[in-house]
This record gives sequence, structure tokens and C-alpha cells, in this order.
Amino acid sequence: MSSLSTLKRKRKVRNILILISFISATAFGQIKNGVKDQLLLELTPVSKKFLNLNYRSQIDQAGLYFIDHKQNHSSVKPLMRFTKDHNNGMFLKLRKKTDNLKVNRTRLYPLSDLTGGVQLSNSSNAVLNAGLGVGFDHSSTKFLFTAKFLPYYAQGGALADSSRTLHNQDFGSSRSMTNNMFYRAEVVAAYQANKFFTFSGGYGKNWFGEGYRSLLLSDNAAAHPFAKIETSFAGIKYVNLYNAWKDNANNPYDRSQDINKFSSIHYLSWNITRELNLSIFETVVWQGKDTLTNRGFDVNYLNPIVFYRPVEYGLGSSDNVLLGANLSYKFDIKHNVYAQFVLDEFLLSELQAKSKWWANKYGYQLGYKTANLLVDNLYFQIEFNGVRPFTYSHKSSQHAYGHLNSSVTHPVGANFYELLNVVSYKKDKHRFTNKMNFISYGVDSSATTSVGQDIFKSYTLRDGNYDHLIMQGQRLQVFNESFVYEYALWPEIEMYLLAKYDWRAVNTSQGLNHFHTFSVGIKSRIWNSYNDF
Repeated sequence: MSSLSTLKRKRKVRNILILISFISATAFGQIKNGVKDQLLLELTPVSKKFLNLNYRSQIDQAGLYFIDHKQNHSSVKPLMRFTKDHNNGMFLKLRKKTDNLKVNRTRLYPLSDLTGGVQLSNSSNAVLNAGLGVGFDHSSTKFLFTAKFLPYYAQGGALADSSRTLHNQDFGSSRSMTNNMFYRAEVVAAYQANKFFTFSGGYGKNWFGEGYRSLLLSDNAAAHPFAKIETSFAGIKYVNLYNAWKDNANNPYDRSQDINKFSSIHYLSWNITRELNLSIFETVVWQGKDTLTNRGFDVNYLNPIVFYRPVEYGLGSSDNVLLGANLSYKFDIKHNVYAQFVLDEFLLSELQAKSKWWANKYGYQLGYKTANLLVDNLYFQIEFNGVRPFTYSHKSSQHAYGHLNSSVTHPVGANFYELLNVVSYKKDKHRFTNKMNFISYGVDSSATTSVGQDIFKSYTLRDGNYDHLIMQGQRLQVFNESFVYEYALWPEIEMYLLAKYDWRAVNTSQGLNHFHTFSVGIKSRIWNSYNDF
């Protein structure tokens, strides 16, 4: 009886397997023949669509940034890829079989910021970040969407500036939700209407430039609402970017005191040849409300092609207008020499007179980077930055070129020189990165005067009109070195095991201080956190 029962069970299992095989074969045959409305849920490789602003992620994707063809505008970031080639990453794909084979791809994945360590100076202090979050991506032929939210607990090691002032602020949200609780967030959608126009917007950050820093627009400040139009044709990309920012310089901790401010940006990137790119930049910043009226978002600055300065004059306003340029030359695919220039105000006669006039406000950047220095996968970058006092500042913090008490360009603001170097090597799933930078700048000695470093202080607080030099004021000299080892745990979602050592030396009028920080953890490599200033 026992053997007979066993035989019957085996026959039942066999029959079930035959039935499943028949159903599967039938379904496959229907799909193969293009039957409409057949739904499949499957795990499928798919390429990245939004490329992260994290600088080590950009090093990993260096091949995309170094391509020397007329449709590659690598100074406009984040890069978005509308491609049909899907061979990187693991997506959960819901596919609807139709005649035209339209495909939607969606994924839900974890985010992590679990790092801990110790900071050594005159005493030992624990450093801890503990956060888990979630990311969601959706892509189709012409539409991209990404959303990321990462709340986390942070204790110790927070750094706001080189004088070791702790503002209890985070670069993702700029403010804690509650005691030691912060969050980082990003929600961005993009639609490619045709080969000429791409529309995007949401809550996030943008970048213009080829360097580790940008003097035009960077991801240093907190995420914010934005809308962007990209127009591409014949080796040209023209960007219209509209940002909603906030001014909280008077009281960074009281949200009720925030004042709305806005900026509008034009950026024209022209690939003159496959190797040579010239980009022109202009922006205007205005306050949402003044003593006379509630301006809100001024529709006069919506014009996608007009220069902002004539519009400003026509409005009779004193908004903050800046101009800039970006120049890069790529050769042998693997090398890029680049330069950047920003101009706030300028008077040629004062420059010729060498009077060091306060309102000759400008900054510049020179750099070189390569994805393969001598050997494959050895990334090397060297860069110099300098910005004169009072650049980016205005009469009011509401017109300053910043958001939530942070510069939207260089973390220092203005009145500085900087030299930096990045070396990174990748072998299989391992990446070793060493970054060094030296910054020298001057800070204020009084709350009632300005030497031009704090862009949120009024330039009317200056000491006279002449003899203003870079690094004036109380001198700070800062050296940072950061060594990071990363192991790719889940590279498709940018999750890495890391071990990190940071050495920081700060020379002030009170003496020289050293800070050594050791940390390990598991972290999603998506955003940049700047503590190297």
C-alpha cells in the first residue's frame, strides 16, 4: 500500500509539472506571437537613467563624461540618458505586450547610510550616521522619474566651516527634523518631447561645470524645487533653469522666518568641435517679496532667450545678476582640460588702475582630469580655484547667490584660493580614492563688518572701496586629506561597503589643530557631503 501511494503521488506531481509546462509553453507562444495585453512581471537588466552627482559615481561613469562627440554636453549635470540599451542594473519590470512593444520599467530599492567611527583631536568623539531609506525609479521611452528619501540620525563629526562652528545643519535638508534627525530627499521627473526638447523638474539639485567644484552652480546647498528646459540641436544645448530658494540668514533655525527667493538661469553649451566646448552662463536672483509688493516668481524672467540685465533695468529693480563661462578641451577621449570664470561686477578702468576696487568681483577655475593616467582605471584630477571678496553677495541676503544659508557654488563662498587633487583607482569591485585640498581664506572679525567671505552679509559693511585682496581678514588655512576604500556590495543601486580616513589640519590665529577621523559602514553613493573646507 505504501509503495502504491507513493507511486500515485509521483504521478500527480508528474501530471502537475506537465500541466505547468504546457501552460508556460502556451503563454510563451502567445507572447512570442505578439498577443496584446499579455502582462509579464520579470527581473530584467536595465541601464541607469539619472546619473548621480556623487563625484565617485561620476568617476565610475567617466567614460560617459569624456566622450568627445557633438551631442555630449558633460558640463550639464545630472546627465540623463534616454536610451534603448538596457544592460546595467536590476529592475523589476512590468511589461505590457502591445503591437508597438512599449516598455515601462520600474524598481524599488533600499538606501543606506550606516556609518560609524571615531574622531580624534584633543579628545576622542564618536561619529555616527544611522539611516535607512527607499528609492523608486520609473522609466519609459520618453519619461523618467526618480524619488529618494533617506532619514537618518547623525551624531558627532558635523562640520559647517573651518572655524569648527557647529550649525546643526545638513547638506541634504539644511535643517534637522528633530534632535539629531535629518533627511535627504530627491524627487525628479523628466520628459523628452522629441530629439530637440527635454523638460524636467521636481525637488533636487543641478550643476554646471567640469570640475570637482563649480563656481557657476553646484550641489553644495540644499535640494530645492526647480524646473528645467533643455533644447538640443546641431552640437548645442541650451538650458533654462528656474529655482525656488529660501533665505534664512537672519535665523537659520526658525522656519517661520524663511523668505522666498528665486533664480533664473540661462546656460548655452556649444560643442565647437568634437573636442572643444564653450559654454556661456547668466543668472539673476531676486527676492519674492520686498517693501512695496509681493513679486513672487517674476514672469519677466521667464523669457528663455533675453539677457537678464536689460530686464532688470527695465523693472527698475536691483536684482543680482551674474555672468560666467565654461571652457573645456577633451583629447584622446581620456583627457579633459577645463576652465571656468564667473563675473559678478566689473569695471575695466578700476582694473587697469590696479586699485583693488571692491566691486571688481569675479572668480576663476583651472583644471585637468583624466580617466586613465598611465594605466587603465586610474583617475587623476588637479584643480585650482580663486574667488575675489564680495563675489556672489549683494546689499541683502535675499539677493545673495545662495540658498538656506549655503552658497550654491563653492562651500567657502568667496575670498579664497584653493588647490585640490583627486586620485582614484578601480580594480574589479574595489575602488581606492584619495582626495587632498588646501584652502586659504579670510573671515570676518566682527559681526558689523564684512571682508567679503560670507556671501550673505551685505557688501555695504565693507571697509572702504579700495585695496581689497583675496584672503583679506582673519586668515584661515585648511588642509584636508580623505582616503576612501569602497567595495561594491550592490553597484546597480550604488550601495557600497566603505572604510574611510579623514585628516584635517586647521591653522588659525589661535594655532594649529589636527583632526583624525576613522569610519566604516555601508552607504548608498548618491549625494555629496562637503566637509572639505
